[in-house]
Amino acid sequence: MARPDPSAHIVGIIVEDHGALHFKPCSKKERSKTYALNSLGSSGAKDGDIVVAKRIPSTQSNPKVSVTRVLGQKTTPGILTTISIYEHGLSEIFSSNALKDASSHAVPDLGNREDLRDIPLVTVDGPDSRDFDDAIFAEPTQDGGMHLIVAIADVSWYVRPGSKLDDEAYERGNSTYLPDRAVPMLPESLSNGLCSLKPHEDRAVMAAHLWIDRDGNLTKKKVTRGLMRSAARLTYTQLQAAKDGNPDATTTPLMDSVVTPLYEAYDILKKASVARGALDLALPEYKAQVNDKGETVAVAKGDESESHQVIAEFMILANSAVDQLLHEAHAPCVHRHHAPPPDEKLEILRAQLKVAGIELPAKGAIKSAADFKELTEKARQLPTEEAVETIQNVARAQSKAKYDTQNAAHFGLALERYAHFTSPIRRYADLLNHRSLAEAFNLGGGGLDATQKGRLPEMAAHVNDTEMRSVKIERAADARYAADYLSKKTGSAFKGHITGVINGAVFVRLDGLGCEGMLPVKFLPKDDYSFDEFKKILVGANSGRTFRAGDEMTVRVKVADGLSGAIILTPVNDNEATATPQPKRRRKAAFSPK
Repeated sequence: MARPDPSAHIVGIIVEDHGALHFKPCSKKERSKTYALNSLGSSGAKDGDIVVAKRIPSTQSNPKVSVTRVLGQKTTPGILTTISIYEHGLSEIFSSNALKDASSHAVPDLGNREDLRDIPLVTVDGPDSRDFDDAIFAEPTQDGGMHLIVAIADVSWYVRPGSKLDDEAYERGNSTYLPDRAVPMLPESLSNGLCSLKPHEDRAVMAAHLWIDRDGNLTKKKVTRGLMRSAARLTYTQLQAAKDGNPDATTTPLMDSVVTPLYEAYDILKKASVARGALDLALPEYKAQVNDKGETVAVAKGDESESHQVIAEFMILANSAVDQLLHEAHAPCVHRHHAPPPDEKLEILRAQLKVAGIELPAKGAIKSAADFKELTEKARQLPTEEAVETIQNVARAQSKAKYDTQNAAHFGLALERYAHFTSPIRRYADLLNHRSLAEAFNLGGGGLDATQKGRLPEMAAHVNDTEMRSVKIERAADARYAADYLSKKTGSAFKGHITGVINGAVFVRLDGLGCEGMLPVKFLPKDDYSFDEFKKILVGANSGRTFRAGDEMTVRVKVADGLSGAIILTPVNDNEATATPQPKRRRKAAFSPK
């Protein structure tokens, strides 16, 4: 099923003006434009409807569109998500052939599979998760190390190359997660059914058996196809409470066999991660909380418990081991490549860190992720919001991770080999690696076929594109829900930190909300402002006021528009319009890599 071309289609709202209907785009960049309606087609669109329209060739001074579909009213629950999905050309609808294929499967018999049903594997996810595609287990070994199992839903058994189901999974490339719903890569009968490792139900899996020594070194590894039966569906909070001495009815009987060994293995893996110098840029995540009416009732910080890191370390180990296994078998692999940060981003970071009293090493001195260790440790000692902003600046300086069929080290994780294996239910790259494992190790049907082998570089490039599309959709939806929340707080003042400066505006992230607004220069106190492109600062010629990334600033919400996600800010008053740099800290020797 071909997806609509987002460059030819546009999402907007129908508005009535002096008895005539017009079209106003919902995108932040075009929200000030008005289009004439060339045609309403058979849509029956009326004032207040959110619609998809096709651009009609016309003069710039008189742009026109034709309505092709009505998505709902501006008050329709979930409309902010729907706008974000459709403006980027993603389809929520699977074809009848794909749905028929997905619903035609059943859990396979044990056959030649490894029987894992007596091993207490557990899933650990968020409280709202509906698909549980990974399960974990750990046990100590006689030599002081640990044996870990990471069992992943056997998607490649059900989704075969060349099928209609496979075509549509590839077209999506990955699942997209939004405040009020998900657009899954696979139909629900698989994503929430056969490929969801539900408690006490037989499920087909690919299982990575991993043995580590007491220092976290991987000493042995293998992948099997198995049949498992989850011992429990746990939440992150539930697992953490059990570890902290507050088990509930579910976790009490699992303390000795599951909870304690999981944390023992995590402790070893975390120490190994720190020792090799992996980047630690973990930050609070803010999520919109949406009620049944589609209204944003809060923007709240997510769960930050250590249990999230437990799962992350297990997945990292499994992903790295799979890349090694495929390499040793001379089998195709879609690697997850993360390059070192480019020099130009490091120079921007250098200027940003100076505001926080932290110095970056000289150009060319950063050779590995470990070189950022002292820097991030210093950042975490800053006041909370300044620490968050500083670490976000470090994160922005990093390269974008991408999929590639040519191996290259993963800079951030400090690993020579790394691929994605642990989420084939929601990432097509993982599914390709599952297929390669099935073929390389004679694990049964659903292996990588000759056609996909020949197209693997092209397919890796495609899933890079779909990943970026999902990121854009998710960011657009988050911005819309944050703006919707702030639309009820117009005129309220917030403290924030400047995240960036351009020639005509200052961008401020609001503390405690994680969302960003734009403060146009025209709202600043009257002055002759100039923008220094190299230093990325805005300077008032008469007042000497300066605005730069990292500075604290108090602002007021002037406009917050949920349909576009636009948040326009003003200074609270003339006195507070000057950005407030953080107090100078006594600087010791400049940070230097070890």
